[in-house]
Amino acid sequence: MKATLISSEGTYLEASIQIDGCEYCVMDEISHDADTMPKLGETFEFEFSNLVNEGESWESLFQGNPERKKCLEQIQGWKYRAYGKVVAINPVMVDCGVLIEEDVFHTNDRKVIGEYVAFTINRLGGYAI
Repeated sequence: MKATLISSEGTYLEASIQIDGCEYCVMDEISHDADTMPKLGETFEFEFSNLVNEGESWESLFQGNPERKKCLEQIQGWKYRAYGKVVAINPVMVDCGVLIEEDVFHTNDRKVIGEYVAFTINRLGGYAI
């Protein structure tokens, strides 16, 4: 996907990027290589690399998205609440609109495909590809 670098506090600190007109705060894995990092305002190929809260209960996951949203809502800094639809298992993949998160939880039950869930991303991160 394409992202535009808006600001960065430095490698592994907070950075702001824009994707499809929405701004996101991410852990900056973009600027770790000064020779290839994008400049402020530059658009580049971007891939998310997130740290998901693995300790959420099934109730929290499956009852947390009654509105059937597919989006990310910022909690604070690079911490987000993610809302999405389960689109696959083995591994479980959740379509959250701007990203598809893998391995949010583990199951072999095909009945969860099509269910809407909510979960916490403790660190929204990403890098230039």
